[in-house]
This record gives sequence, structure tokens and C-alpha cells, in this order.
Amino acid sequence: MLLTLVALALAPQQLPEDPGPYLPGWQVVSFSDANYGAGIVRARVYYPALIRGRDTAVDFSGAPYQPVAIMHGWTGSANTHDDLGNHLASHGYLVINLDTEKGIFPNVPAYAVDARAALQWLEDESQFASSWLSGMAMVGVDWAAIGHSMGGGTLSHLVGIENRVRAIIGMQAASSDEPGPSNMRAYTGAGIWIAGSVDRIVRPNVVKAWYDRAEVAERRMYVNVQGMGHSGPTDTPPNNEPMLGADQKRVHLRILTLFLDAELRGEDSAYEYLVSKIGMGAPWTYEQQSARPILWGGEDLTSSSALFGIHGLNSSVAVFAWSAQLGSSSTPFGDTGIDLDFGGATTDIPLSAEAWGMRRFGFPPSWSGTTVHFQAAVYRSPIEGALTKVLSLQIP
Repeated sequence: MLLTLVALALAPQQLPEDPGPYLPGWQVVSFSDANYGAGIVRARVYYPALIRGRDTAVDFSGAPYQPVAIMHGWTGSANTHDDLGNHLASHGYLVINLDTEKGIFPNVPAYAVDARAALQWLEDESQFASSWLSGMAMVGVDWAAIGHSMGGGTLSHLVGIENRVRAIIGMQAASSDEPGPSNMRAYTGAGIWIAGSVDRIVRPNVVKAWYDRAEVAERRMYVNVQGMGHSGPTDTPPNNEPMLGADQKRVHLRILTLFLDAELRGEDSAYEYLVSKIGMGAPWTYEQQSARPILWGGEDLTSSSALFGIHGLNSSVAVFAWSAQLGSSSTPFGDTGIDLDFGGATTDIPLSAEAWGMRRFGFPPSWSGTTVHFQAAVYRSPIEGALTKVLSLQIP
């Protein structure tokens, strides 16, 4: 397959799959879990560093950083995902990559406990002045976890034992025994599941089953990457599939970076690259549902118009509003973050069958050179709905 991201590479801004602003460092760690009975946990930690490489000095310039866990697949190990860990560290995440349950008879529930213990260890170590991780991890914030294959199935056990895990990414996520499926049906955080269309190890329908189970999640997305097999997120994906191995890896780096930026950092505009810049005529199809709705826009901004997207639930409609002033106006779904006395709103905009919509809005000439604030309400009925975050744009 011809490189599917060539057109995107022509964009002037840095792409999410490119290295971030930090140099990545990493260390091999081993610790005795003092919280959950996991015993000895072995892992690799990736972090923003002053010098790229192993055992290099940490970079405190952006600290503290959000904690993220990675779980390898069956018979894999932490070094299966070094590239992924280093990439996320370069974007300002503190990543712990599990190196446990590596045999042919893994204990999946124990693997989930290891991941919980690893995330807790990052937080605990960050509060010890004598630790090399002192001050590095954000404390008391939500956690994210990424799993490949067996690790993706283990996510369903992790969310059942740790409610601070609020963002999960299942890469070619394998099936898992109970209570995994039941846990996923009760999961209320955000999740994205990535399948490969030619994956013969974990077929797409198995991956999509996790998305279908997560019906009460605040946000969920299922992505089917055309021409990709099972090992796309590993350090050495194969080149005997329709999509080249390097492209498979870049697709994962892009999706993971965007999803974490949106869900851990509140940058909902990251979804524009996830669906508009890629999903249309690029290498994947997707489904989504967002009870916590999303408003994005600004990448295709001119002085006269911009492209906006709104995501919600099936059978939803949206009202798109704008204002020259931040402030508060009362709505049936809560108080806005913009003052509607200094702006206006559209009539109802029905969302598509896929529960999202995209529209280009024209601007009056008077907006040029000013900052305009946008927000949307997405609802199914006068009493069932929610507001998006405010999106502020400087109009050229």
C-alpha cells in the first residue's frame, strides 16, 4: 500500500506521530508493591529527559507529567513497545511499560493488578524527595492505560479494580473472561479500540465487541484500520501486509497521542485530526458515541470561515453558539462558558447516523482580527443533553 499519510505529511504543523518537544529517556525499574499485593513488579519507565537514551537525567521543565501505563500482548514484553513509550514521553507523558506476565500461561487478573500497582508507584515515587522520579508525576489525577492484544483485554479487568483509570486504549484488544466483559459494561470513562482489517490473530469483530460493551462510557470510539494486521503498534511490525509496517506504527502513534491529549489534557480539538483529517479518505473507518460531547475546529480557519465538528450520541441534535465574550448564560443543560448576550446561535443541527456532524460556518467581516468563542449543546430531548467545552479562535 502507498504511504497513506503522505497527504497529511504536507501539513505545515507538526504531526502527532512526529516526536514531541521533549527528548525521551528511559529506565528499567523493579519494585515491591506496597499497596495491592502485586509482589515484585518489573517495568520500563519513559520520561522527558535532558538527554535522549537510557538512564539519562530527567527534564523537570514541564513537570509534573500525566501517568500512562502500557501492557504488552501474549508472550510479549516491555521492549515490544519501546518506540511507543519513547514517543509518548517526547510528548510530555510519564509512561510505565509493564514487563510482567510474559509466559505462555499468563494470569490476566494479576496483570491488571500489576498495572494498577505500577501507576500507583509512579505517583508514590513522585512524592519522595529522594527518588529519581521526585516531582515527575501528577498526583491525584486520572490515569490512562494502553494495552495491546492480551494487554488490551486486560484493560477490562483493570477498570474493574481501579476507578482512576478513566482513559483506555485497546490496540487489537483480545477477548477476556469474566468479570472483564461485565466491567466494561459498567465503565464510564473514555475508550478507543483499534482493529486491523487483516488481523487474523484478534479479528476486528472481537475488538469491536469491547466498543459495543462500553455502552455507558462517556466517550467511546472504534477504529478499523484498513490493511493493518496484528502487530502495528510494536517496535517491529511486519511488511507482509497491505499496509507497510512503518505506516502501521505511525497510525498508532497518531491515534494514541491525539486521544491522550484530548482525554488527559482536555484538548478536545485533537479530535479534529482524529476524524476529519484522517477518517475521510484515509486508512480507517470508525464509529463513535460521546455522551460528553465534543466540539472541534480551527485547523481549516480563514478570515471568512472555519470547519467545525460536533460529536454526540445517536439521535442527537446540536445547537452551535458563538460569542465575543466569555461568561455565563443559562441553558437546560447547565451554564455556558460564553455570554450569549454578545453572540448568537444556530437552529437545531441534526447529527448524522454516526452521531457526529461537520459543517463549515461563514464569518462576518467584522470578526476579522478578533477572538470569537464557540460552544455547542448536544441533546436528545429537552432534559437529556450536555454542553461541549468552549473553543476560542483568533480569527485572521
